[in-house]
Amino acid sequence: MDSEDRQDVHINEEFEAEDTLAVRLKKLRVEGAPRTGPIREVLERQARAIVKDVDYLDGELALIEVDGGANAVQIRSKKPAEGKFVEVILRGGNSISVEGRGGAVHVARENYEKLKETLKGLVE
Repeated sequence: MDSEDRQDVHINEEFEAEDTLAVRLKKLRVEGAPRTGPIREVLERQARAIVKDVDYLDGELALIEVDGGANAVQIRSKKPAEGKFVEVILRGGNSISVEGRGGAVHVARENYEKLKETLKGLVE
């Protein structure tokens, strides 16, 4: 499902399953307008916010790598469970993807909506 809001933020969602109480998220991508200016500062702010505030996705998230040349940041679950982990990739200060690696991520519907709003706020 693709959706757009008035702030020109594009959201692409891929589910393994969903119902009124929860989703099994394969991938979520949120993309805003291209950024100008110092991208590294934006990426650092986004990474801090995600590691601090997104604490409901199959365990705690940790910063793995910052690639200044590619303007990208990689964040993952600290402790993969049964070969599954969450990977978050920030690119260019305007794109954030959240993906379940090794399998879909089970997220309560309320937390999934909170995740979308958090990511939208970071790329607007």
